[in-house]
Amino acid sequence: MKSKIIRPHSIILVTLAVLLSMSSRGKADDRELKKDNVGGQSMGAEKFPEFSWDHIPRYMHIYKSTSFTDEELDYLATFPLITFEKATGRSEGSVQQGTLKAARGVKKRNLKATILYYKNLVIDWGGSSASEELNSIKGGFLKSKDGSYPVHKESNQRKFFDISLPAVRDWWLADAERMLSDPSIDGLFVDANVKILVGGYFAHGQKTGVKKADQIIEGYEKLLSRFDKELRKDHLIFANIVRARFKDGGLGYMSHFDGSYMETFEHNVGGVSKKDYVSQNIAYGQKTARHGKILAFTLEVDEAMNEAVSRVGDDFQADQTFNDRLNYATAIFLVMAEKHSYFLPHAGYGVTKNNRLWLKTPSVFKQKLGPPKGPATKEGYIYRREFEHCSVWLDIENEKATLTWK
Repeated sequence: MKSKIIRPHSIILVTLAVLLSMSSRGKADDRELKKDNVGGQSMGAEKFPEFSWDHIPRYMHIYKSTSFTDEELDYLATFPLITFEKATGRSEGSVQQGTLKAARGVKKRNLKATILYYKNLVIDWGGSSASEELNSIKGGFLKSKDGSYPVHKESNQRKFFDISLPAVRDWWLADAERMLSDPSIDGLFVDANVKILVGGYFAHGQKTGVKKADQIIEGYEKLLSRFDKELRKDHLIFANIVRARFKDGGLGYMSHFDGSYMETFEHNVGGVSKKDYVSQNIAYGQKTARHGKILAFTLEVDEAMNEAVSRVGDDFQADQTFNDRLNYATAIFLVMAEKHSYFLPHAGYGVTKNNRLWLKTPSVFKQKLGPPKGPATKEGYIYRREFEHCSVWLDIENEKATLTWK
């Protein structure tokens, strides 16, 4: 990497919550997207998912521990971009087997669907056929300074693996390459970038010390370089990285990725107000999309949905509270969206009884949209944007939006 890494070695021990609010230590002041090391979209636009402005473009991020039914596969096949999450198909023997079965089922119905295989950068989530290989790597699991093994959460006891080690990076890429060799898998969804780059998460939160935390960042950057050399020419490499908690929104690393997922959009940190945090996130989302990157945006609607369900049951989609929240989330997406932007209002990522949006198509996705007439305008906390068949008005201070369909 040509740019220098900002690594503060004198960090005052404070609560983990404060440590997690610290900004990115990598390329922290680089606020511009740089040219891709492999040439970006211009080198392989055929990799990118199908896209149309006819209706709001949809994204799906889902897992099911058992096999998807024919009805569910028919539904999934309507999405242009799909990530099968880390617990997909464990009942098939492994996440890899379950993911391949699901992906092949979708491709049988829609060969043009773009399907991503979930890969975490540091957490061994279990259920993976690759975990056994990890056990054979000396020092493969990360240790704290006291020699113990830190875990993601006490409730799940999932250990971290140590990507500062060349053998672990080789193991990680070997699993990725095996999955990418199957024609049903188009790319990777690379998760936990934030845990690596947020100041203090490993050094103090997991008690590895600053030296090891820095080594993890160095290992991460070496892995990104291998993405460029070994994977990106033929496959989509998609990250969960762009967000306002970083000084540069995570954009300094986007030259290594074809796009980014945006979540935790309203979870303001670092003493920033919610409205300003959302405003910053919109700006980073716009910059990502305008640079020709894939943008997959999600926002929670489950609280409003559950409130509606308590009043009207399964008819929640006709409830005003639910629709107000859905319209607000949709408006945020529309003020950021460019070609290859996709939207997921979510009420959970699993196929469970609580995910009442599963197998549903909310009304906003049935409306004709048409291409934008120009970029969004912003006055204070008010955004406006015109599409061929929709006028968007968004107020992020009061969390209100109006979509006027034409």
